[in-house]
Amino acid sequence: MIGLEGLRELFYLLSESYKVIAPTLRDGLLVYDHVKDFESLALGYKNVEGPALYAVEKASNGYFTYTHPANSPKAFLHPPELRLMKVRRSDGALSFEMERVEKKYCFFDVRACDLSAIKILDRVFLEKNSHPDPYYKSLRERAFIVAVNCTYRTSTCFCNTMGTGPEVKGGFDLLITELEDSFLLEVGSERGEKMVSLLEKKERTEERHFEEKERKLKYLKDSIEEFFDREGLAQRLYGKMDSSHWEHIEKRCLACTSCTQVCPTCFCFDIVERNSLESDCSERIRLWDSCFSPSFATVHRFNLRQSIHSRYRQWLMHKFAYWVDQFDSFGCVGCGRCITWCPAGIDIRQEVRRLAYG
Repeated sequence: MIGLEGLRELFYLLSESYKVIAPTLRDGLLVYDHVKDFESLALGYKNVEGPALYAVEKASNGYFTYTHPANSPKAFLHPPELRLMKVRRSDGALSFEMERVEKKYCFFDVRACDLSAIKILDRVFLEKNSHPDPYYKSLRERAFIVAVNCTYRTSTCFCNTMGTGPEVKGGFDLLITELEDSFLLEVGSERGEKMVSLLEKKERTEERHFEEKERKLKYLKDSIEEFFDREGLAQRLYGKMDSSHWEHIEKRCLACTSCTQVCPTCFCFDIVERNSLESDCSERIRLWDSCFSPSFATVHRFNLRQSIHSRYRQWLMHKFAYWVDQFDSFGCVGCGRCITWCPAGIDIRQEVRRLAYG
């Protein structure tokens, strides 16, 4: 068990060894960013979310009073733009400089949905990949994760529908649960145990603390609506590939790519060459891409998905059907970010329910 001062001590201990990435307030948003001071954490704020609705308010009490930031750990493990290689020409010879990733991140305050998203990215870039990504691998092996159990939800949360939350069940070094007057600190790895051994401001945990944790999580889980049954969902959706409902969605979808940018599991990217005007230097850059972009499915100047509804179908089916075949799990973790940040207010929970059960 630790109190607020113990939490502060833990933060600064982690800061000595890692670049701490944690929720903080920036431009009216809760975002993951590099946080150097404990006072810069977004403790005591809460996010209010709905379809095409976002606001941040001061909470009446408590510290971990929000759900998750607007961005996700993906922004650091699989950054929007990454230089892979630089080529220079000098005195008639070429020199190649490969990108080296030496950062050591501590992700401080990761919720159950985002932990599940990291596990999905692990499968994509490492475990189910015959050519594991060296950049992702380097960052992932060095990363220290402090997870936090949610005690609050927004109207867009559906982690229980996807079976990813709200309780954190693995994949962390340390786990924090905020109780009435303290923080329950649990260890999930040897690195986590070593970090706790360095803490001076800690107390012995009692059985009543775990009982309080269970009560809080049960109360939260019971308050979140379940939108559809995951059992047989992929097969139900495969049977709706030719449904006219896709065309109804097209009337609302702007194909703006916002949903894929905020999604913690969307991983598609493009590779571009960026050349200097003097033609003496060229950089190979990896950039986030989106299946909603017109160029995404263009092959030999022909776009395989010319209509917006075909692109939306690709995205939804990838999350809830193709991914099951490909990775033996859903590609959606129920964080609800795509609902909040869709400018048209399209609610993927409702679209899945209408398609699968309508």
